[in-house]
Amino acid sequence: MTTVYLDGIGIEAPGLRTWQQARLVLRGENPFYFEKKSHPVATLIPENERRRAGDTIHLAVHVAGEAVNNAKVNPESLINVFSSYRGALKIVDHMCNAVTLPDHPISPTQFHNSVYNSPAAYWCIATQTRGPSTSLACAEASFPGALLSATACVFTHNQGVLLVVYDVESPKPFHKQYAIEFNCGIALVLMPSQSENTLAKLDINFQSRKTEEMDMALSPPLVKLISGNASAQPLRMLSAVASQDSREMFYDYLENSAVEVKINPCN
Repeated sequence: MTTVYLDGIGIEAPGLRTWQQARLVLRGENPFYFEKKSHPVATLIPENERRRAGDTIHLAVHVAGEAVNNAKVNPESLINVFSSYRGALKIVDHMCNAVTLPDHPISPTQFHNSVYNSPAAYWCIATQTRGPSTSLACAEASFPGALLSATACVFTHNQGVLLVVYDVESPKPFHKQYAIEFNCGIALVLMPSQSENTLAKLDINFQSRKTEEMDMALSPPLVKLISGNASAQPLRMLSAVASQDSREMFYDYLENSAVEVKINPCN
């Protein structure tokens, strides 16, 4: 069991536009309205690079900026862990179509933005950070995999970590195989020790077998979010944080394993 402290949260999903607004919805004080909108613009990215960035990059950088701002930390002090279920599928779809056309019109910018770690690269450009950065994917288990990686970084380096999970709506040709129904990005700032900004204490543990879990009750619209985008999985954990409840939950991981998370409020 390894302990980390949650100091900052950023979120962008249908009906959940900021952590300040989302926490009122998650604890039942405000109604939840499922509403899609155009992707956010990550104003942290310099203007020239911003024009070239795709939806996936804007989403990831936008929520990362909110989480760091809420945690009141310098992004240069953080290790970065970025994770996505499927990456930039819209660009992949465009490139797959382009190679069937005469002259194969794929721009260098499109190819660059299709690379899996592009969101992390744009974040580093936007914040001028030069620290360690990891980009990983574990399909539907991408969030628990990234959470394990981030927790290991906090423990090993005794340093704060920015964890960002994100996926954009998949284009129609991918719906049968990789259905992602809407955009969702969530960012967490995890720290090695408690501070005045700490929202919750998280005890993280790897389970070598799947554990039958007693899950917390979520409203049907929030269940729809989690089932429609793998990057919405942190909402289960964030519902407990918003309600300042002590909870224990499990996230299915690879094969016969799970990630156990114990949540205890701090403020």
